[in-house]
Amino acid sequence: MTIDAITTIEECRKVLTSEIKTFPDWPEKGVNFKDVQSILFNPELASITSHYLKELLPKNKKNEYEFNKILCFDARGFLFGFDLAKIANAPMILARKPGKLPGELITQTFQKEYGTDEIQVQEGLIKPGDKVLIHDDLLATGGTAGAAAEIILKCGAQIAGFNFIMDLTFLPGRKELQKYVPNHKIKALLEF
Repeated sequence: MTIDAITTIEECRKVLTSEIKTFPDWPEKGVNFKDVQSILFNPELASITSHYLKELLPKNKKNEYEFNKILCFDARGFLFGFDLAKIANAPMILARKPGKLPGELITQTFQKEYGTDEIQVQEGLIKPGDKVLIHDDLLATGGTAGAAAEIILKCGAQIAGFNFIMDLTFLPGRKELQKYVPNHKIKALLEF
């Protein structure tokens, strides 16, 4: 199927599944890393991916977005998260590793599939009453997205849902995120 022939989300999923490369034993032995580089290298495929990620954004019955801010992760979450923020006309919040953001920060430690990590968000960007959508490229163990959820809750805001390019369904990420939202608010363009 050519990229020009993609007219449905299912056709998009088939093309993406065939295009996304897997790197065995990276970043450590036993991890099969799914890489979005092949999507980014093809501008048409990137555009189509962005279009169908938009279709997964939570909306109400009036077709209005059910979030007013979107939090995206360093670095691959930024790539499509910025497109989603523009589409929804919502502010984008950067979640980054320690030492990457200036000012007063909110920090959350979490477990990843291959170690402990931390994310930080600048204070004051998430306010009580906000409804924040969390976007990243990949759902694996749910550690990174769960850490973002904890930051949102610390700020007195609500978690509007989760949005991913890929969900590694053989890992417990989806179950982990169901602590924060019902399953139908966890969306992924692809499942592996």
